[in-house]
Amino acid sequence: MNKDSAEAMMKKLLELSEAMDQVCSLIDQLESEEERMELRRGMSGMLADVYTELMRPIIRQFPELDPDK
Repeated sequence: MNKDSAEAMMKKLLELSEAMDQVCSLIDQLESEEERMELRRGMSGMLADVYTELMRPIIRQFPELDPDK
């Protein structure tokens, strides 16, 4: 992968992560604790997958794209 592709993907993945965080905020507003727990578990898994399966390989190849730096 070239750096331009990596930068474009990382930008979109960060946008995706932000949107997923917004969904988590909406989930936290649900009245049913059972529904909140079920949906949060699903969102947590998806957020983890976005990082470990998509972002981390990009960061390994292009450490300067790490959003935490």
